Amino acid sequence: MSAQARRERAYRHYVSKQMRERQKQMARAQKAANRDMKRKMKNVQPSEPQLTTSIEDVSPNNYPSVFDPVDQPASAPSSADTVVAPMTVSGSQPVVAQEPEQPSHP
Repeated sequence: MSAQARRERAYRHYVSKQMRERQKQMARAQKAANRDMKRKMKNVQPSEPQLTTSIEDVSPNNYPSVFDPVDQPASAPSSADTVVAPMTVSGSQPVVAQEPEQPSHP
């Protein structure tokens, strides 16, 4: 093994060791934080329920009347605008011809 290969191997070993140590430290810190949070949550007492109210202006100008005519959309989609999704056909199975589903017209 050459000197360069030994240095590279030693460096890889050093890096992996540092990463493992850092992961252990993060795991320990997370466990400690979880313990602290659990301890704090155990001592928390629920507060009294609070009721909040607000006043809202419901004057006729804010809401349209149910008797006013409703605006119609600019244009309804026609059957010429219908787009069919592409289909994938497998050649391993026999193909049975089917009529495409047509949208029902009222």
